[in-house]
Amino acid sequence: MIRAAEQRDIAVIEAHSKVFWEQGYIDVPYRDGSALPLIKLCLSQKLLLVGEIDGDVVGFAAGCKVPLMGDNTIIQGTELAWWVAPEHRGGRVGLQLLKGLEQAAKNAGCTYWSMVYMESSMPKTIRDIYLKLGYRLNETTYGKRL
Repeated sequence: MIRAAEQRDIAVIEAHSKVFWEQGYIDVPYRDGSALPLIKLCLSQKLLLVGEIDGDVVGFAAGCKVPLMGDNTIIQGTELAWWVAPEHRGGRVGLQLLKGLEQAAKNAGCTYWSMVYMESSMPKTIRDIYLKLGYRLNETTYGKRL
């Protein structure tokens, strides 16, 4: 089941955020509590969902919204995290979270929505899902430690 996140979900979303963080390329250990400001921002913008199986939160999707740079009367949004615990991947939860986040973004007034993926986490599978759902490649991001 996919549903809007609530205050009571914050701790479990942070726990999933820690595992999500460890899958990325940045070699900084997760500091407890670090995801909380972003989790609360996404919750306040109504762009935070959880996926449940048998009452347990097994994943989440989070995004935020801002005015479009070229026309600040238009709202754009972006996914900050789309995560399903590895033992629950391959089912429908991930796709339902993505589609739910798109709908939440529409409900929150977003005209444009962006999704990203990590090269360290099933990039071909995720790219194929995005293309099938009508996304197109707009940018490529590179990162380094300064």
